[in-house]
Amino acid sequence: MKICVSDELMYVKIELEKRGYEILEWNHKENCDALICNLKSGGLTNFIHESNVKKEGILIIDMGSKSIDEIEYILNNRIYSSII
Repeated sequence: MKICVSDELMYVKIELEKRGYEILEWNHKENCDALICNLKSGGLTNFIHESNVKKEGILIIDMGSKSIDEIEYILNNRIYSSII
C-alpha cells in the first residue's frame, strides 16, 4: 500500500515507515492508495484542485487526534470504527 502523508505530519510518516509502510511524498498523490492529513487545517485543499489525481478509491484519513495504532487499524481494514 502506498501512503501519502501531509508534510506537517512528519511524526506520522516516520512511525509508519518504521512499521514497514511505503510513504510517498505529498506531491505524488496520484500514486497513493491512502492519504493522511489534517482536514481541519485544509489538508485536502491542493488535492481537490489537481486534475491528475484519481478521485475514486483513495482512502482519506483525517489524522485529527488519532493515534498511530488507530491509523494503522484504518489502513489495514479500510474502515473507521473503534479498535476496542
